[in-house]
Amino acid sequence: MALVIFLALKNTPLAFIAAYSYERLNCLHQIAGYTMFLEMVLHASTYTAYFNNLGRLSVMFAERQQIAAIVAGFSFLGVVFTATFIRRVWYELFYVTHISCWIAAVVAVGFHQPGLANKTLIVVLIAASMWFLDRLVRASRVLYYSVNNEATLHPLPDGGTKIVMKKVPSRAEPGKHCFIWIPAIRKFETHPFTIHKSSPVEFTVKARNGFTSDLHKYAVAHPGAAVKASIDGPYGTFPDPLDFDKIVLIAGGGGATFTFGLAINLLERMNEDCPRNVVFIWSVREHEHLSWFKEQLDFLKTHAHSPKVNVSLYVTRAPSSTSDLPSDSDNHGHSTPSDSSDGAEWPPLSPIGPDLEKTASKEPAPAVRWPPLTGGDSEKDTEGALETQVEHGGASGKGTAKTADVVSHSFYEYAVKAGRPDVASLIRDAVRTTPRNQRVLVAACGPDGLMRVVRDTTAKLIVGDGPAVELHCEQFGW
Repeated sequence: MALVIFLALKNTPLAFIAAYSYERLNCLHQIAGYTMFLEMVLHASTYTAYFNNLGRLSVMFAERQQIAAIVAGFSFLGVVFTATFIRRVWYELFYVTHISCWIAAVVAVGFHQPGLANKTLIVVLIAASMWFLDRLVRASRVLYYSVNNEATLHPLPDGGTKIVMKKVPSRAEPGKHCFIWIPAIRKFETHPFTIHKSSPVEFTVKARNGFTSDLHKYAVAHPGAAVKASIDGPYGTFPDPLDFDKIVLIAGGGGATFTFGLAINLLERMNEDCPRNVVFIWSVREHEHLSWFKEQLDFLKTHAHSPKVNVSLYVTRAPSSTSDLPSDSDNHGHSTPSDSSDGAEWPPLSPIGPDLEKTASKEPAPAVRWPPLTGGDSEKDTEGALETQVEHGGASGKGTAKTADVVSHSFYEYAVKAGRPDVASLIRDAVRTTPRNQRVLVAACGPDGLMRVVRDTTAKLIVGDGPAVELHCEQFGW
């Protein structure tokens, strides 16, 4: 029990010992949890069979300690059930139920073995103390950053919301994530989003169900509103891209928040003689999503090291008409949505700068309908948003869509290809053109299908007579 809680801590000591943040240790937490549940089932089954053979089962079930054991057993069953079946369907319900069942289980185990002789109560107290201390640290951090802090909300096209924090937490850097508390949306909830700009701290969120949907609705109703907010974090670890000669960044949909953050983090720290090369691949479903990153795309285009960055953009869904494509007549300045045909006024687009809430749900939240966007040359999600399914040469998927092979239009002087990228071939080309005495980092964030192909392709490229290859897959959903 204590090990299960230790592996679930947000502020885990293992982050300093093993250089892995809590979200990358979550798989160990799950393995330990399922193992503990299996041991509990075996323990309960053998004891029940033993006392049943003695004819004392009804007497045992009447005892207070055994009633507590039954409560603990069903509470642990609730913990496992929510983690297995509810977590990826309705994260907010999973979170509340998971924690509630866990608290009930720990208390019940304490009443099941209240004596100190067999040390069960000591283990329970250790587990509960670790969990409580972690919560206390997180609550203290939220309280500290809530003083004179606020978040400015900007509505973005197609259900996006940009969050700009007034205060910058220590150690914040693009690519890491924080838990955001906005009481105007949810008084008793914090939600994790990835940082894509650290001065000031900015997040971009795709509206889905629950918190993100309500956040977008509030931003549309109050564009540019400043609301009370706080932050817990940052969290997350990833390899230092400066330690590699070539960096291959791959994103699907809202996963670009991580890859843009990593790319900008790298360029800002590169000196004049730095020989690093960056391959940046981003695939989105709608061309409007490209506008979420106008500032970042412009940064990659205008930075002193921009010749070392190769950007490839893909749009998998064709626009409904040619008027929806970026207009070449608006190649300068920030583009803003025009009035709709019925004369309604639309909130202004903010400076763009996305992220995805790391929660899992299936249906996107209703988004405000925006007029077609235009693109210019001078400017730049936590489970399954902007679900860009990627087909690959050699991949096992059976989709019917073809990979991109033609340029449909341009966006900020970037060629935007229509269709899905052949990610496997792009990774192979990037690695095989690297000298064997150099190092390659492949970092990706996106839907499960994309991540499987990235993992499989990169694993096959780790060979003895080739360059050293390291893979980092950022968590796209919880």
